[in-house]
Amino acid sequence: MPPRVKAERMKARGQEKLTNKLAATRRIAEEKRANAEAKLNEKALRTSEKADYIRRIGHLPSTFSFKLPSLCW
Repeated sequence: MPPRVKAERMKARGQEKLTNKLAATRRIAEEKRANAEAKLNEKALRTSEKADYIRRIGHLPSTFSFKLPSLCW
């Protein structure tokens, strides 16, 4: 087998490996992006439900805890 043919074959294999690796990386990134978006949507829904509850009862429930920014210096 001439060295040129061998080099072309090695180059083709290398390019194929790189293409497969890039595809796998893109797929993993897309999955992570989708998971992050789902978590964000879930958190937004919970926040919206809490806000609706507070509006409905007219005041903050005693079990509701969050830290207000300090207005005193």
